[in-house]
Amino acid sequence: MSAEQPTEQPVAEFKQPLAAFDPLRNDIRWDQGSLTRPPMPLRPGVILFTPRDSAQESREALGVWRRNNQAFKLFGTTNQFTRIINDINTANNNDLPHANASAFQGLVYTYENPPNFRTLQGFAVIATWYDAPYRFFSGQGNWQPAFREILRVATRNSLLGMQRALRVAVQLRLSDPQGFVNPTTQSTNSIQFIDIHYGSAVVSQQMLELVNAQISG
Repeated sequence: MSAEQPTEQPVAEFKQPLAAFDPLRNDIRWDQGSLTRPPMPLRPGVILFTPRDSAQESREALGVWRRNNQAFKLFGTTNQFTRIINDINTANNNDLPHANASAFQGLVYTYENPPNFRTLQGFAVIATWYDAPYRFFSGQGNWQPAFREILRVATRNSLLGMQRALRVAVQLRLSDPQGFVNPTTQSTNSIQFIDIHYGSAVVSQQMLELVNAQISG
């Protein structure tokens, strides 16, 4: 994790109502550590993300940003922190690949009205970022054609890795399965899940059945 050297001068925390935060327009800083310490967005170790670092918008978080080979999903409250910690621990304890995700509390500084900032008590989920040859997959919408195309070009070892991981996903009732898979690898460590939630294994089971059919065919 690297710290950015900010260009603006320290200013007072902004207390007035602000427009909604927009990851494609506004800067944001991540300050890992105690939720109760005084806000200091320019302290050493605080990470600055600009709109150029924005990798993905999010319905449940402020957004996802990239720094080197890591993805930072930043939340503006701690409401989901315990649930996400428990979900990650469940993945760890059951060998479900989860992109080396971990969660940490800290202060989030948003800049809807720069150079003023707003301080939020939140947390970050930090995980590995995957580039090509990894390919993104999702179980949302009409997901089957894209998933079948990944399976079509996958090596046998890649398929075996997907099969093993999806069996665990079904057992844990992983819902909304999504993540990254390397279809061309000769390793069986070919798949990583992200944004882990549990509840319904319907789509995970459907993915497993497609993988089984590809292996058998």
